[in-house]
Amino acid sequence: MGDILYKIKDLEIKSYSEDGHLVILDKINLTIKKGEKLGLIGETGSGKSMLGSALMDLVPRGCLISGGAISHYFDSFRSTSSPRGVKVSMISQDPMQSLNPLQTIETQFSIILMKRFGYNKNKAREHILKWIQKVYLHDVPGILDRYPHQLSGGQMQRVMIALAMSVDPEFIIADEITTGLDANIKMEILNLLFSFQKDLEISVLLISHDLISVQKYCDRIAVLKSGKIIDVDDTKTIINKSDDEYTQTFRILPNRTPKQKPENNSEPILYVKDLYKTYGSNKDTVSALNGVTLEIYKGETLGVIGESGSGKTTLVKTTLNILERDSGDMILRTNINESNLTKPNRKIGAVFQDSMGSLNPRMGVYDILREPLILKGVKEPKTIKTKIIGMLEKVHLGLNLLQSFPDQLSGGQRQRVSIARALMLDPRILILDEPTSALDIYTQEKILDLLKEIQTQNNLSFIFISHDLGVVSEISDRIAVLYKGNIIESGKTNDVFINPSHDYTKKLIDSNAWMDKNANI
Repeated sequence: MGDILYKIKDLEIKSYSEDGHLVILDKINLTIKKGEKLGLIGETGSGKSMLGSALMDLVPRGCLISGGAISHYFDSFRSTSSPRGVKVSMISQDPMQSLNPLQTIETQFSIILMKRFGYNKNKAREHILKWIQKVYLHDVPGILDRYPHQLSGGQMQRVMIALAMSVDPEFIIADEITTGLDANIKMEILNLLFSFQKDLEISVLLISHDLISVQKYCDRIAVLKSGKIIDVDDTKTIINKSDDEYTQTFRILPNRTPKQKPENNSEPILYVKDLYKTYGSNKDTVSALNGVTLEIYKGETLGVIGESGSGKTTLVKTTLNILERDSGDMILRTNINESNLTKPNRKIGAVFQDSMGSLNPRMGVYDILREPLILKGVKEPKTIKTKIIGMLEKVHLGLNLLQSFPDQLSGGQRQRVSIARALMLDPRILILDEPTSALDIYTQEKILDLLKEIQTQNNLSFIFISHDLGVVSEISDRIAVLYKGNIIESGKTNDVFINPSHDYTKKLIDSNAWMDKNANI
């Protein structure tokens, strides 16, 4: 086989349910060479992550390899044995789902190294410190004693790169690893990964719906559409093919213009005042929110922007009262009632970035949507069924998906289910935390259109948190800029984006322009 590392021949994977089967990967033929950087692009639901999982011998429950074969040619392994965790590592798009929330970073790292190399605790710690320094996390206070939720998205992804590289792999599968990260951190993460690839001469499969990033780093590109490889060639050839409309759509950025509505003179429906939150203690104390104050009005969308680590996710969790704040008030006004929120309230719903992680993998869609009603005390089956059917229609999903599990749905379908679940208890406010970041451009547009439609129908208020300024500008009426736990600038969308007053906001806008500047590479 020479320089071939993996050979995929006529691979077919199907998912099975009570309604029959669905072909997810259809006769895939692909080779991966030793030391190469191969990009895999395709729209949301095209089968990219499934192919990555198959290479790791991790085909999810409910899915089976129904045809074809995957052969690997690692020097020390027979083709029938699994090199997972020894010769092959994976970095996934959501490190929070890959890392154990109950264990510190050092504990998780140590378990892997002890199993892989037979290290004792001292030897493992020495190896850990080496890789923590290599991914530039050694200056983070108490990094090894922290839990995953105490790290920013960029920090968690660096931990995942360190974990993946520490086992001395020959092949890395990087599956949408910059999802949810701002443009600057995105470049840092990719530069870091491919600097290791170059130094150690390992193979990398970069899975993404972002052709701009793939073309910057990869030697070859494979294009996946509806479970089929429709093209594979060197990067320059793929990029220059003018006859492939599907491939070229991944290079075209949507023409988004800032949203602007007349000034809202009504009273705020939610008022957040002097919100403080810290992590750690003593010398390792990290301040995540420093007196954050903001208000949200009925029927409007407040966009919250900031770099990874600025405090966006902490703001979400404290506003939802799933994370206890140190101090501050959150006043919710509904009709004539006013209350200071200190625990979760059904008037505030949430849709998160990771639809797979936020949906129970053991529940079908019907049970996922039924659960909020059961918890509220609704018991009448007919009432529950009517509500669920109506909600599926509202988010434009077919009734044929009712018995499907989350891993049998595309990313766009799962996010629609997440939106439907958030609406089941008729909230007045939805907090949307990076709801489109894991989706390709055109699925993003469909979800944004759906959110606008639902907002108009229900007169909902949105708090829309994102690093993607294009998405935020399209849906937001006002903008709040978060920097190191502080709101440093706020105002109407047009005013903030066209005439930013703070240097940090200008930097954010310039860094997001990285995508536009590279679109014509």
